[in-house]
Amino acid sequence: MSSKKRVFKRGYENCGGNEGCKSFPSFRISSCPFVPPKVEPVPVFIPVYGSLTTPPSMGSIAVAGTNVDFEVVGPFSGTTPNIIDDSITVNSSGVYTISFSTELFTNGSPGTPHSIIFCLSINGTPDFSKEIAFQTNFPIGSTATETDTLSRTDQFTLNQGDVIRVLISSTSGSMVYFNAALVVTKVA
Repeated sequence: MSSKKRVFKRGYENCGGNEGCKSFPSFRISSCPFVPPKVEPVPVFIPVYGSLTTPPSMGSIAVAGTNVDFEVVGPFSGTTPNIIDDSITVNSSGVYTISFSTELFTNGSPGTPHSIIFCLSINGTPDFSKEIAFQTNFPIGSTATETDTLSRTDQFTLNQGDVIRVLISSTSGSMVYFNAALVVTKVA
């Protein structure tokens, strides 16, 4: 039989020098308080969003060089929607998703082209690379009415205080927009 000797360390030594440990050398045990591991705090993400809409039953005649006329403030947090100047102001810097959608109605004489272009505007500067366009030309002898839906979503890096609007950059023929919505959401 081999004789192996067990070696016990004093409890205080096993606890890594924790001052709260009590060592009982005659019993070769220790009593150490539970010390939870250090946990890094999780960053709190507060949702940031805002929206503006037009009433679904009421249409507005599209006029080139004007902003889409929003009349209803939707849910918002961390943004400032404004129906007076048809804008949403972001209150913190970050990456945002901006979505615009609208329904269109046009009627007119057959053979007459009808078109409209909407583009996003940041701080009053139109971004013509972020536009949505609609164009139709009613054939002679056809019914001269059409209803369509347009939408676009983009991501932007925005700064605190940036102001978002939707500009009607051009229009021809008789164009009416309704049920329009502008939604801004912070994603990072």
